[in-house]
Amino acid sequence: MIPVCTPEIAARIRFAEDLLSQPLLYHSSHPENWSVWARKARIVLRNGSLTTGFDSVMNLVIGGLAGLGVALVQRCMIEDELRSGLLVAPLPIRTSTGRGYYLCRRRSLGPHMAADRFEQWVIEQSKPRT
Repeated sequence: MIPVCTPEIAARIRFAEDLLSQPLLYHSSHPENWSVWARKARIVLRNGSLTTGFDSVMNLVIGGLAGLGVALVQRCMIEDELRSGLLVAPLPIRTSTGRGYYLCRRRSLGPHMAADRFEQWVIEQSKPRT
């Protein structure tokens, strides 16, 4: 997870504490993500720090692009926006929630060529683009 915002908002952020004066945008299914990030940044969020929740990552990203505040998102979801400069990471502090996606297969079924190919495809798709 990484906080991102427009370059205009980022210009007001030098330290982690500076985020507390900005609207913090969050995923409504995971509002605790900001607390996880704040612990890593060694800051304390105040009650009411989170301002606007979005029900999907895409909407959260759009809120960030629209300049509504600082969004906390997975870096892999905003690589194009970071590359283009539409969004920037005002601070180098990143963290993980520990959540993820898992591909599971029954060992009792043994090897399966189609499942093996699908597994390799998923792994390739999950690699960061350069």
